Amino acid sequence: MEKQFNYIIEIARDYEKLSSNEDELFRRLSEIKDETLKNIYEEYTISARGFEPVNMLRAKAALLLLEKNITATDVEEIKNKIREKDAEYFSEFPEKQIEGMKAYVIGKRDMFANWQNLWSIFHQFFFRGTVKQTIEQYLNQIGGQLLEDLGLEEYEKHTVSFSGPSNFGSTEAWIALYPIQKYDHRHGYQFFVGLYHEPVAGLMPGHSLEDDKDKELRPVTSYADVVSVFQNLKERITSLNKKARNYFKFSPGVQAEDWDWFYENSVIGISYEDLEFGDISDVESRQELNEIAGFDRDSMSNQTWNTWLFKTANIGDVVFVSHGRDTVLGIGIISGEYSYKGDQKYTHQRAVKWLTRKVYEYKSETFKKYRSLFRPDTFSPTKVSNFILSEYARLYPDLADVFKKNGLQFSFTEPDIVDEPDDEPEELEESIEYWWLNANPKMWSISDYNEGDRQTYTARNERGNKRRIYKYFETVKPGDLLIGYESTPVKQIRAIMRITKGLHHSDDEGEVIEFELTEKLDVPVHWDDLKHDPSLKECEVFINNQGSLFSLTEEEYEIIQSIIDENNITAGRDFQTGESKPYDYESDEDKPFISKEEFLNIHSILYRKKNIILQGPPGVGKTFIARKLAYHHMGKQNDAQIEMVQFHQSYSYEDFVQGIRLTDSGTEVRNGIFYTFCQQAHAHPNKPFFLIIDEINRGNLSKIFGELLMLIENDKRSNKFATKLTYALEKEDTFFVPDNVYLIGTMNTADRSLAILDYALRRRFAFVNLRPIYDDKFKQFLIGNGMSESLAEHISQSVVHLNQEIENDDNLGSGFQIGHSYFCTYNNQLDEKKWYRETLEYEIKSLLEEIWFDKLDTAEEMLAKLTR
Repeated sequence: MEKQFNYIIEIARDYEKLSSNEDELFRRLSEIKDETLKNIYEEYTISARGFEPVNMLRAKAALLLLEKNITATDVEEIKNKIREKDAEYFSEFPEKQIEGMKAYVIGKRDMFANWQNLWSIFHQFFFRGTVKQTIEQYLNQIGGQLLEDLGLEEYEKHTVSFSGPSNFGSTEAWIALYPIQKYDHRHGYQFFVGLYHEPVAGLMPGHSLEDDKDKELRPVTSYADVVSVFQNLKERITSLNKKARNYFKFSPGVQAEDWDWFYENSVIGISYEDLEFGDISDVESRQELNEIAGFDRDSMSNQTWNTWLFKTANIGDVVFVSHGRDTVLGIGIISGEYSYKGDQKYTHQRAVKWLTRKVYEYKSETFKKYRSLFRPDTFSPTKVSNFILSEYARLYPDLADVFKKNGLQFSFTEPDIVDEPDDEPEELEESIEYWWLNANPKMWSISDYNEGDRQTYTARNERGNKRRIYKYFETVKPGDLLIGYESTPVKQIRAIMRITKGLHHSDDEGEVIEFELTEKLDVPVHWDDLKHDPSLKECEVFINNQGSLFSLTEEEYEIIQSIIDENNITAGRDFQTGESKPYDYESDEDKPFISKEEFLNIHSILYRKKNIILQGPPGVGKTFIARKLAYHHMGKQNDAQIEMVQFHQSYSYEDFVQGIRLTDSGTEVRNGIFYTFCQQAHAHPNKPFFLIIDEINRGNLSKIFGELLMLIENDKRSNKFATKLTYALEKEDTFFVPDNVYLIGTMNTADRSLAILDYALRRRFAFVNLRPIYDDKFKQFLIGNGMSESLAEHISQSVVHLNQEIENDDNLGSGFQIGHSYFCTYNNQLDEKKWYRETLEYEIKSLLEEIWFDKLDTAEEMLAKLTR
């Protein structure tokens, strides 16, 4: 470990020099390669980012460095231009960031108050790429070796690199080893290594202990020195941790069903039906417990971890009884050692002195924006002890004395208060890790599950071999967050999930991890929406997507989450909260004029065939009926499940399905409207989706649909027929049209300029003829809109006569008749005579002259018959 230790110290000394010497910092900035500067600019101007003052500052500084050397004066000028919202100065930036800058509300506190230190601004120009990766690897290697060399089987490591708290940058890296009984390093006495320009090692009390009297750090010059210091302090640090009070959450049975029993018997207890390993009084380590349970010695099984914490908890430790993640049912203090009760439901027990069984309900995000108070497991450490105790004392003042008598110290913490950040913000919570999980939809689909459902994923394949990067399966722990991604042919992020159990043994599946689906995305995020993001180019899953479980950095997770949020807040807004009134054809006051029987018959054809074309003369309400068919099928008016596109002579496969687009960096494959629409339908297999193609016969249909001519067939709507698309980059990059997509085309039969649809396409669609309707229902509609009865009668009779003439004309036929929708625009706010005259003069006349282009006298004659 000496090489790793020395490398980190060398970097720390270099960063200390850059941080303390302004001239040296700017000299070194001038030496950064152009390629790196371009990457920095792209990183801070990606489309997923909104306006972030310091990142805009960094991006502009990178641009200037491409042209010249910069100074502190230049940095201040950039800051001022941002404060002044000078859009012209940032003209090369994406519009999204410019608009965000303009909309930014200037408060009393300067937006750069936390960024006065130049190193905080520019540290990311240096601490990146292979240097960053190497440092993070070395920190983990040193921490792991220390745990092994010191024999600290019940301790965990926590590392912090030169990114520093809140990513403000630091000249220091450090490692802390702390007991697994603690929620994190802040709650324990640590074996601490400060990898500074002058490194130290020794005893460090965690921040939450608020106890500096035991702090003892000594200078070190090598890894061997660190081990020597820790060996001398080991007995003292471990003793302090055993004496320190721990705080746990305890779940009293499924849905807290046994809470009364635990309270009445003054105990807490756990038991796992699939892992009943008997009395563990003499078990001396978690590794030994794993072996008894049938796991690998170093398994991270949630069940054995919970059990070991339960057994080794100190007398005097505090227990918060939970119901779900946000309700506290009571508080107690562990008062007895571990005992085994083989004849009872909960075989592993600890005696408890209950202090209260009053209930506290947590309101999400009212404390440090925590969505929930607790993990979902049975017995585990909690980091919100001070908040819970202070809330109980606030709501039940008599409990303050009870807590004091029992030695429970706390400081009052008010909920719902958001303080302005200090110039040097507190370190971010780093207790959870982030992961990406590939789900093969051929094996199981995220779409089949609902929020709150739990699922498992095996750590070994069908042959029993460990999956790629098996260590990740061993590393995940309860509370970690998962990006839920369905692989080819879907290729979408479908959900956000949370680990509920680490690696453990299942009788049915073997080694598995368990997770809960916490958020199912209404609008999924496609692979292509992520892979073009330059800030994710170093993301492990994009470098090599072969595997199941991938690690994400916190920054990568936040970038992906921001893309998810952007999609679901904008494109998903209508889907989530848009108009969704129940729809019933009978009670629809604005229903089509066709009969109920005909409407239901058309719907039946759509349901069976999945692809129909509504054809007829202009003005018969083809598009109107198409939308009503979708409403009727859904049983509600929800336009979020309807997409509309209009074909034309220039419309292409690249617009509709997929094509290559030029970008600033070259070319890339982009998905068309139909591909994207199908992806959303894939994400909601139990909901129907409708694509209305207006003027479907105006496009070159064979060219537009391409291989979809086969895939849109009703009996080809499955993964079995998934096909590689024209522009697919990978062999396994296939596509199929989901079963819940319905295509409704509309076709104007009066358009002479259109070619006949080819027979291949005709075979895929059912064709429905719509005719103009001028019956009593139509007349009553006009009268209901305020039209006089005499005009309504005249329109009905005269247009029916006109349409009969058109139908009898050998050169025309019914496809050229005048549709009723031309006359549906009237309302009682208009002058009736003026409206009718203008309708004839500027709409009907041109139509008649078009169909009788070689008999204009006939057109004049027919128009005269319509005139009143």
